[in-house]
Amino acid sequence: MKFLLSIILIFSLISSPLLTFFIFSKSVYGDGLFMEELSASFGDRTADLLIKMDPPVVTTETIQDQAQKPTVQFKLLDSKTNQTFKEVTYFITIEKDGKPLLSDWFFNPGGDLLIQMQPRNQSQISVYGELDPILEAYTSREGSPVVAAGPIFLDGGLYHFIVRIVTVDYSRTILPDDQQPVFDGWLSIGAAKNANLPVDGKLIPTKVLSYYDEIGNITYNQASDSINFTMPFNYDPKRLDDPKNTVFIHQEVEVPKPSVLSSDGAYQGYTNGKDVTNVLMVDGNNQTKDIIHFMLAKPIVQQISNEYLNKTNQTSADGLMTFSLVPSKNGSMAMGGVMNHTMMAMQQQ
Repeated sequence: MKFLLSIILIFSLISSPLLTFFIFSKSVYGDGLFMEELSASFGDRTADLLIKMDPPVVTTETIQDQAQKPTVQFKLLDSKTNQTFKEVTYFITIEKDGKPLLSDWFFNPGGDLLIQMQPRNQSQISVYGELDPILEAYTSREGSPVVAAGPIFLDGGLYHFIVRIVTVDYSRTILPDDQQPVFDGWLSIGAAKNANLPVDGKLIPTKVLSYYDEIGNITYNQASDSINFTMPFNYDPKRLDDPKNTVFIHQEVEVPKPSVLSSDGAYQGYTNGKDVTNVLMVDGNNQTKDIIHFMLAKPIVQQISNEYLNKTNQTSADGLMTFSLVPSKNGSMAMGGVMNHTMMAMQQQ
């Protein structure tokens, strides 16, 4: 039910999905989007950690063109009372593609930590904020964020947040090592790529946004009348089958209208050749373009991965995932006005 409500909520706000996952263990993680809510126990208590990015839609284009400075919120809540823990010290590590970008101590007396990310082309991240004299942790107070400036969010894809809770209730009392909950979450930065596709003697400007990893070549195949692109993907079944890993792949394709590609008003979708038309969401509200969403939840990704490994006779592999979009009257129709996302969310279960 929480999954269903989350999907409905986010499409009432923006044209990108929100998934809220509740995972109960000492260390938890998921292939996230712009927000994750993760749960873990420490001692005889259970805490929910909210990691949320504002604004929710952040892409390489908006960072470059609009000088966007997203703020990431960290809020630790008591699972039973839903009250925010006070005097929380966080040790936060941020990684991209396995490479650490930031590892530092942060503190907020009210428990609600804000870090403003300022993407800059420089060699490393610098942190600016008030330092607690005893904890030597950067402190945000009364909605004033700590600033992290440097090479973060400059590239699209998944950013890995590893959050260890060191103090709660009393800032001068360190939790025992075996009671410090560790949360692993992922936030997604959209990687935008543009292409002018030659269709029937005309160049059709097309854009692909990936919230999972960088997009490869965008091409048009005249024989199949399809827009095609690729994305790197790790097909390791241990990673995908892990019950703690909630995988969600979201891609957007923008097709101008009117154009030969949007004239049918409907589309079929394929991932690695598998028909995924039933999980396409076509937003037709924009007057100048159709926005087609590939929304691949974990069960579908596992099917695609198993078929890939069987076809290539491999047990684990880093490879490419292919996507094809075909204009077709028999496909998912573009919807205008208030879209009904209930059926889409149910199909994702």
